[in-house]
Amino acid sequence: MEISLAGWSLHRRFRDSENPLRLLDFPALAVEEFDIRLLELNSPFFVYADSDNPARSRLAAGYLVELRQRARDSGVRLLNVAVDGHGDLASPNERDRKQAVDNHKKWIDACLALGCNAFRANSGPAWGEPVTETHIGQCIESFGELADLCAGADIRLMMENHGGVSVSADNILRVMEAVGSDYCRVLADFLNWPPEDDKLDNLQRVAPYAWATHAKFLSFADDGESREIDCAAAIGILREAGYDNPYGIEYEGKTDDREGVLKSKALLERHA
Repeated sequence: MEISLAGWSLHRRFRDSENPLRLLDFPALAVEEFDIRLLELNSPFFVYADSDNPARSRLAAGYLVELRQRARDSGVRLLNVAVDGHGDLASPNERDRKQAVDNHKKWIDACLALGCNAFRANSGPAWGEPVTETHIGQCIESFGELADLCAGADIRLMMENHGGVSVSADNILRVMEAVGSDYCRVLADFLNWPPEDDKLDNLQRVAPYAWATHAKFLSFADDGESREIDCAAAIGILREAGYDNPYGIEYEGKTDDREGVLKSKALLERHA
């Protein structure tokens, strides 16, 4: 089993008002502090030419080259980018939907520059907004357009169970089946399902489309197991579906992030 680290695990450090962690320093930190050499990056932590409007802005000149070199210097491979804040891909307003598609296109080139193999786009609409058939149809249109572009670059576009259209396994499967592209895949988060849902059942349903995972744990029992999900069962489901890509730690618990990441790593290694 390969284990990767999602930058969001350290979001409090990236957003520290006094001494924020720079994305350029993330590769070295991941190796030194966690002995992890596979990373997922997050779009909010990049440096943009127009910091006031990152969605429409290009990335700062030379930034991607330097970031990739920092990763190489640390012996780190950059896997993918989780993109947030780039518009509503399910918007009923066609102009807004097309703008959101345009906003996401730069991440294809960014992935190529960084050596990443995928990026995650949020499905839309905004968190908590009721999802309609119109939203689902617009989401399918957007993911289809982006997947066609991704195919030309051999980059995967990923949908994560992350609210909006992607709140349910049913909707995710509808999008995957409608788009029908090997370049439109799932970033399967262990926990991002409605509280009333069976997490393992949902994971089993989307697992055949999984390109990446968020092996998310929020808290740990005295024996080191997750209180939220049966880790061994989740790994078993993915393996049975043929998944053999890295398992990505995304710690979102309330305790110290170093402790949370290390406990998450130990748990995955136990069931490797």
